Amino acid sequence: MSSKPLLAPLLLALGLLAPIGVALAGVTAEKTRVVFAANTTETSLQVMNQNPYPVVVQTWVDDGEPGSTPDTTQAPILPLPAIFRMEPGEQRNLRLIYTGEALPKDRESLFWLNLYEIPPRPNTPLPPDTTRLTVTLRTQMKVLVRPEHLPGSPDSLNQQLRFTLDNSADSPLLRIENPTPYFATLSEIQLKHGATRQAVPGTMIAPFAELALPLSQPERFTRGATTVEFSRVDDDGNLRPGSAPLKP
Repeated sequence: MSSKPLLAPLLLALGLLAPIGVALAGVTAEKTRVVFAANTTETSLQVMNQNPYPVVVQTWVDDGEPGSTPDTTQAPILPLPAIFRMEPGEQRNLRLIYTGEALPKDRESLFWLNLYEIPPRPNTPLPPDTTRLTVTLRTQMKVLVRPEHLPGSPDSLNQQLRFTLDNSADSPLLRIENPTPYFATLSEIQLKHGATRQAVPGTMIAPFAELALPLSQPERFTRGATTVEFSRVDDDGNLRPGSAPLKP
């Protein structure tokens, strides 16, 4: 789940300004991702306003396009309600409805739920020649649509991922192959060769896809056996540790 500023068309009508800098989301969800299991057309998500003030929340689902808005998105999942007010400490049940649009049957499909929180305008008058800045925030979380009859299970992902050292390019690469129909989200990756370790930023690998990550000081891992240790995020947002040999 990620948080980033955005200004949606509805908010322009309200006369709000886009934020500057970094803010922490006050509207949080009970989990970090939503999974539509096979043949499921509706699911729900609890959200809570942890701010000490009321907010208006706008919701929509998109394909991850950074500039998407409720008016431009074409994702086949509809969140209800689309706009609602939350008091401080209030919990709300958000419904997510799959509209039935045809999606691949041989792999998961990934979309993103957006929670856009709008704080109230302060009533305190401003001194002359000053401008008020209203901070708004968009939080994104994964929404996975999982068809029925997929081979294997997400629980076996750790054993299926393949890691290869690629020295063919100018800058050596760590190649990660995901031969499964499931998305694999790795929060931590570390190469280990004896007492030598190198951390690699976490990443997400799509089904039946391969991803290449640059390595610094790769020569340390070309002599003898090297192990790749990683942590994968499961359906419940928990970390599942795993390890695999690094193939030359």
